[in-house]
Amino acid sequence: MTTIEIGDRDISHVNLDALMESSARDVNALLGELFAEDAERAPGWQRLMASIRYSLLQEGAKRFRPTLALLSADALGADRARVLPFAAAVECVHTYSLIHDDLPAMDNDDFRRGLPTNHKKFDDSTAILAGDALLTDAFAIVGEAYAEMPEVALRAVVELSKAAGSQGMVGGQAIDIAAKTTALDLEDLRLLHLLKTGALIRVAAVGAAIVSEATDDQIEDLSDFSSALGLAFQVADDLLDYSQERPESGSYCALLGPEKTREFLIELTDEALEAIIDWDQKADALRALAEFNRDRIR
Repeated sequence: MTTIEIGDRDISHVNLDALMESSARDVNALLGELFAEDAERAPGWQRLMASIRYSLLQEGAKRFRPTLALLSADALGADRARVLPFAAAVECVHTYSLIHDDLPAMDNDDFRRGLPTNHKKFDDSTAILAGDALLTDAFAIVGEAYAEMPEVALRAVVELSKAAGSQGMVGGQAIDIAAKTTALDLEDLRLLHLLKTGALIRVAAVGAAIVSEATDDQIEDLSDFSSALGLAFQVADDLLDYSQERPESGSYCALLGPEKTREFLIELTDEALEAIIDWDQKADALRALAEFNRDRIR
């Protein structure tokens, strides 16, 4: 059980481990239904579905983004069941990005979470199609789930599209690829991580607020919270991946050094917490999530 105190505010009642496990369980169950196998389909379709399920339903997946969406619903006093399809759609987009990032033309990785990457388990073409399907199906999931609220569905689809595309994750990936041959300054590095990692984390919270029909002020607060948290998440990853012998280019540790990067992580966490400082006890799990991210470098 993870118990945390923030300043003078005691949030030791928050069992974040249980909340994260519960959120992952709910998301996994829905994803398993959405991408169910069908022995009656053509072999090519069955292979595609096996590829999708191999990456989407792997054990050990953090489910950080859908958990953030569901905890945002809790903070708003909204129904988790309403937010769950959007949370699942965000995880589809995230999984697509991992499959494509691992491809030979991108990062060319052979393993993820200790298992062969999708293109190694299947082949390049199947992995590409699995990623394509996950990205496309994500928008169908949102559209169908909120069809009875067309304005809400449209807004949610637009937000998710921006987070996934050239103004978000894909744009950040392009900056990251260019960074392998061109040095980045701090401003470029911040933009890279706000887009590549931060955009999808931000939309998990903002999208949850949209489908919960939150107020504009609540959406703005969650946007500020999750933007800072998204950048903090990448900074924590940089620290976890840091090697003094081989500092990774395009990382805060390489540019600032590990000590200043730790200070920056604390600053970002404080910024996230400040965004929801006026929220009541229902937001304590969000506060705990921000602290959990900060403390995972210990």
